[in-house]
Amino acid sequence: MKQRFIDPFTPNRPIDDPERFFGRADPVEELVDALFQIKNSNPKHSIVTGDRGVGKSSLLGQAQLTATGDNRLTNRLNIDRGCDQFDFICIWHDCDSTQSAFDLANAILRKFESSFSKFTKGLTVELDLAGFAKLGANQQSAANLSELIEEFCGRLDRVCSSALKAGKDGVLIFVDEIDRLSVDSMVASFMKLATERLARDKVQNLSFMAAGITGAVQKLEDEHGSILRTFRDVPLTTFESDEVEDILLDGFQKVERKVAMSNLGEKAWEVTVGLPEPIHLLGSEMLSVDEDAELNEDDFSAAIEKIVTDVRRNKLASLLRSAGGGKYQRIVEAIAAYDKKIVPLQEIAKHLGHEQNTFATNMATLLDRGILLKPQIGYYTFSDPMLKEYIKINGVLNMEE
Repeated sequence: MKQRFIDPFTPNRPIDDPERFFGRADPVEELVDALFQIKNSNPKHSIVTGDRGVGKSSLLGQAQLTATGDNRLTNRLNIDRGCDQFDFICIWHDCDSTQSAFDLANAILRKFESSFSKFTKGLTVELDLAGFAKLGANQQSAANLSELIEEFCGRLDRVCSSALKAGKDGVLIFVDEIDRLSVDSMVASFMKLATERLARDKVQNLSFMAAGITGAVQKLEDEHGSILRTFRDVPLTTFESDEVEDILLDGFQKVERKVAMSNLGEKAWEVTVGLPEPIHLLGSEMLSVDEDAELNEDDFSAAIEKIVTDVRRNKLASLLRSAGGGKYQRIVEAIAAYDKKIVPLQEIAKHLGHEQNTFATNMATLLDRGILLKPQIGYYTFSDPMLKEYIKINGVLNMEE
């Protein structure tokens, strides 16, 4: 009988355990330095950027843990905090595509008012949100943005002052998936003007830490060209093959499984392109198909087949359909047919028999639809690496343009 175990891999959620958070030493160092600066009245605002599934929310979550006194990650990575531990009041907001800058401001203040006493031993902060909400509901226009900034920053000043009086290091506002906000949401102008106003008012122990897909900052720049002077970009890249191997071996070791497979990291990287979610999915399914507590090439192949034909079948089919028909299906076919996951644009052109400029718009559309990623100029890969394996088995769809 196969022994049941607690799955050490978490493909369906961000990494919330500092002991399972691998790599990323430089971005972690960057965010820890930001915490140190904010603690010492030199606020730095940050935005973590990277492709879908690269681990932005996980990194932001680790920054929040560190900011509230959890030293496990900084100790394991041997990162100097500059103090024994941090003690910030933090709130977290997940953005929604329907929200405007007014909605974002209202949501942030409501979270502070509802949770402030939890962090300050009973001390409460009254923010008069009834009047503020009325402004947000009835006057959401660029003409009233300055009034929003004044009201919002005045309340944040009160929050920060109360936090410092309670002995805290300051206040952090985590904003995840900021790229989901539309360009006309006024969020870029709101962020820029709010941080400038806070600086003028000498609210120096408060900062924003955001996350969004690659290009999020550029999209914000379309609304407000100087946003990069406000937020420091902390880019995340995919894992290298040795990091992929470390993640898998750590999980396998936790459930006492031996590995009888050469070049595990290289082969796993080729399948996952170094994205955290596919890596965890591959590790989880290798353990699922294993029968003898020894993981080998057969388990590796069986795991991929199970992912493509069972676990991710519906999602991959939906992703392929959302690519569109006609030339779009020929493009994804070209990427699937190439012997590597990351495909040069000239190879796609060769497969199509067209000059690159004749399908440039199609490539941009596939990027916008979330079908493709562009790891570097002139190179493309699937946003879900398993889509290549799915197409190998099922082919592309016969759809009209």
